[in-house]
Amino acid sequence: MSHGDLTRAFRERRASKRQTVFVILGIFAVVGWLYIFFISDFFIVNSVQVEGIKNLDPVDVNREVLAILDSREGWRPWPKRHLLFINTEELKTKLNDRLFVANVTVDKKLRNVLRLKIEERAKRFVLHSKQQYAWIDLQGVVTDELTLDEKKNVQARLLGQRVADPDEPPVIKRNLDEMVSSGYSVFSNTESKESISVSEQLMGLGLAYREIEPPGASSTLMKVLSPQGQEVLMDVTVPLDLQVQTYLAFIQAKPKGLENAEYIDVRVPGRVYLKEK
Repeated sequence: MSHGDLTRAFRERRASKRQTVFVILGIFAVVGWLYIFFISDFFIVNSVQVEGIKNLDPVDVNREVLAILDSREGWRPWPKRHLLFINTEELKTKLNDRLFVANVTVDKKLRNVLRLKIEERAKRFVLHSKQQYAWIDLQGVVTDELTLDEKKNVQARLLGQRVADPDEPPVIKRNLDEMVSSGYSVFSNTESKESISVSEQLMGLGLAYREIEPPGASSTLMKVLSPQGQEVLMDVTVPLDLQVQTYLAFIQAKPKGLENAEYIDVRVPGRVYLKEK
């Protein structure tokens, strides 16, 4: 072998060794970055910041968030609290259900901090049963009767002496045969939440109603006392926005006989049935 060939062979061997070293270093770099991104605590949620709450406890919110993350099913090579793999829409849906809030915005722009902005909703409402007025909690249980001032304020709303404020608790009518007291169960948990949700929808659609009478056990008929004092018949199985739009368009047209209406039926969207007294 000539001197030139020998030199070339040594060079090729050194280049091969150098290439092998670079490959090994590259593998270590890739493994290292994979570990940092997927295995280490670098992107693991260790703090939940909550904004916008008034009645909710931040500790309760934090506990619910972590419980939702930890309870997700299915195997994954990274921790369940890994920030980059949190499905924000799924988290929002579950928080809305567990916390019973109007809206949740999830921000995961920070490295290991999950920021939530929560819009709360009413956690209680007023029961109007004949001449009695009582506070009902989310479980549908009477907590106590309204004070004299609270009762006067609600009655002024029912009589149309003032316009209902979207931020005030809903007023739900259910005429009972007996008087109720603290601890008395009037609604189920589902009925209570549905009543509050319907109230929010009506207010959001521009119908500042006076009170709502939800359906009975075997009915889908909901009665809404309008701001003008008319009883509006709606169906809880039909999209509420269509029924409200139908009603609002009808009263804006100021049809004949409206002032003497016993009730206005908008259960069929686009159609109005009016019964005069």
